[in-house]
Formats: sequence, structure tokens, C-alpha cells
Amino acid sequence: MPVNPHALAHRDPRFADQRWLLDLVIELLGPEWDQDRLHYLSAPVSADHKGAILGLRNSIRKLDDFTREMVRLARHFERRGDGKRRSGHAVSAGDDHFTAAILYGGAQWPIFANTELNVVLEQKKTDCYSAYTESADHHVEPVEIPYGSRTLAGWLHLPAGTAGGPGDLPCVVMLSGMDGFKEMNVFAAADRYLRRGMAVLSFDGPGQGTSLVREIWYDPDDYGRVGTAAYALVADRPEIDPSRIMLCGVSQGSFWATQMAAAEPRYSACAVMFTCFDPGNVTMLTTHSPTFRQRFMYMTGTSSVAELEAKLSSMTVAGLGERITMPYLVVMGEDDPLCDPADTYDHLNKVPGPKELLFYTGEHHAPVTRTSGRLGPAVFPAVADWLADRAAGAPLASRHTTVDLLGRSHVEPWGDERRYTYGAPLDPRTLFKDGPETGLA
Repeated sequence: MPVNPHALAHRDPRFADQRWLLDLVIELLGPEWDQDRLHYLSAPVSADHKGAILGLRNSIRKLDDFTREMVRLARHFERRGDGKRRSGHAVSAGDDHFTAAILYGGAQWPIFANTELNVVLEQKKTDCYSAYTESADHHVEPVEIPYGSRTLAGWLHLPAGTAGGPGDLPCVVMLSGMDGFKEMNVFAAADRYLRRGMAVLSFDGPGQGTSLVREIWYDPDDYGRVGTAAYALVADRPEIDPSRIMLCGVSQGSFWATQMAAAEPRYSACAVMFTCFDPGNVTMLTTHSPTFRQRFMYMTGTSSVAELEAKLSSMTVAGLGERITMPYLVVMGEDDPLCDPADTYDHLNKVPGPKELLFYTGEHHAPVTRTSGRLGPAVFPAVADWLADRAAGAPLASRHTTVDLLGRSHVEPWGDERRYTYGAPLDPRTLFKDGPETGLA
């Protein structure tokens, strides 16, 4: 079942040339050949539903299988949820509908155009998520963020019992990555941010999720105003404290949230993880899976490689760091194939405000699979705790935290400037020392 017109492959010669190889790699390695996609899609659903999503690794054997297999499983949970709701089991129905929404959103990932199927899947995702909100363990409502003459779709989540409250809630404005969508940012129940007393605005920026079906394309030069519009929307809510509105961005969202922080100084803190600070995303688009470039062409509404490269030439953190004065956390895996550590260090050296780098030795783009990530501070709870500390007014001194291969954290002051040395944790001389500071084990 092809999910894209064959002609679509030819707008990117690299994708067309490597399509046979891509399918062979998926056949040999499974659906997580490029990133832990099934794991991050299963993360927000209930524990009773995770196994079904992870089990898709057995039935996805080529790129076009993603959509069919995810839709089939999504439809199963949607229908089961409908039946449970008719039987009066609203909580179980909500869990099923939430999982269906995540799967419908995941099914959209390999579709690189606004085909009829993609539009239908977008509506199914929204319908199932709306059904989940009817019995969610907290208040959830749809919101629209002004963006020129258009609007960006979002969901506002409030901790249980706080809707219409006295205006003292901190709020996290949340962005996922280029393959993500707003419904996956907050857990179906017992969410890590809501449990810490923080509201969450999760939305799809230009070129992401619902915005794609609305043909609101991504423009790197136009993202700053998204930050101001999102801030204004939540600051106007009666439950939210305008002085405690913070940003959080994951993967490609790390760049977008950084743009928003640089453009809107009223945010009180910003945390970004799995950095995408490579200028123009050149490494991602030229040396990694050809699906990245197809996805970015869809996101930007471009139809050729030359047009895409011209659009992304201004996609850089250069000039942004100097404008970030609020507390700023960056989380990165040392062996991230999508971002050179030196680019992250150079960017942070230019940030004048209090800052922290949480640096996982030997880890990948998402530092959750190697020993430093598995044994050290759990990434997402660590970020949630950091944001909760900022919301509580805890001071932050600029620092560098290295998590070694045994999961031990080594904290040092940032100092005037720090640099990354290739092939060694920060300094080649540490390779030949005895003691935990080497980061090697």
C-alpha cells in the first residue's frame, strides 16, 4: 500500500536512489533503524497499551508498512474505546482513545504530502484525542494560537482541580520535534509536568502536526513571533502566573524553543533537549536517513532540494544565544549524530544568562539508551525537575554537568568559556587519569 505518489520520491534524488536500501534496512533492523520511534510513541500511553505499540516492530518491514500497521492498531483501540464508553467505563475508554490518537499521529509520519489519507488521519487523531479529554485525569481544552491570518492548534492542560483557579500556576509551553505532534507531549495520566503543579501548552508550530494539513509551512525566519503569540495566549489565562511561563523543546523543538526564547524575553526559563543546532541541518539532511529531507520538504512546502536548501540556509543559532537572558538548560548526548557538540558549546558560550549543559557521555540523539542515560539522571524527569525549580524561584549558577558511563554526575562551574574536544570527554588528558572524572568505565 504506497502512502505517497511515486512521483513524490523524485523531488529528492537521494531519497529516490536510496529507497530500495531504506526498505532493506527496515527489513533487517526493524522500524527503529533511525531513531527510537516506537519507544517515544509508546511513552505517553498507559502501561497497559505500551506493549501493543512496541509489538509493531514485528509487522513493520518496510517504509510503507508504518501507516497501514499503525492505522490498523489505532482503529482497534478506537473501536474498543467506543465500546467501553457505551458500557460506562469512561476511564478505560479514555486510555484506548488516547492510544488511538497517538497511533493515528504516528501513522502520518511517512506521508510527505497532504493526501486524502493524511487529511483523514489528522481528523481521526483529533477526534480520538477529543474523546480522551472527556475522561482525562485533568482539564484539557483545545486552543488556537494566532499566527498572522491563521492559527496554530494546541491543547492546554491544567493540573487536576485548577481550572478557573487564582492565577498562580506556572506553565510550560511545549514543542516536540519534526516528526512529533502536540498530542504526544503530555502523558495520558500522571504526567511528569502536571504532577509537579505546572500547566502545559502543547502545540504544533508551523510545519508540524496539524499545521501541515492546514498548509502552514515552516519558515526559519518567521518563528520568533510564535513565541510571543504563545506567551500572550497563556498569560491571558486566569489560572496562569504570567511571570512563570517557561519554554521546553525536544529535538528539532530545541531550535524552535531557542528561537522563541531569543524573541520573547518574558519567558522565565527555557529547557531544550536532544539539540538540533547544526547550521542549516546539513548533517541531518545529507548523511542520515533520506526520510529527513523528504520530511523537511513537506514541512517547508518546497518541491526541490535547491529550494529547500535556500529556505534552510538561515536556520542557525548564530545570534540567538546573545539574546537569551532567562535560565537556560540544554541536554545533549555526546555522540548525537545530528548535532556536533562543538556547535552546542559555541552557542552556550554566547548565552549571557544563567545556563546549564547536561551532557551524557557516549549517548545518542535521545540520551536514553546507553549506560550514562540509563543509569544517570533520567532525562525527562530531570528536565521536569529543573523547570519546577525555576518555577519555584530556585537560583541557577551557570554550570556544566557531565554524566559518565556509570551514571555519575560531575558538576563544574561553566566559567568564561568551555569547549568540546573530539574523541575525549572534554579534555584528552582525562583519558589517562585514574578516577571517576574520566567519564570512562
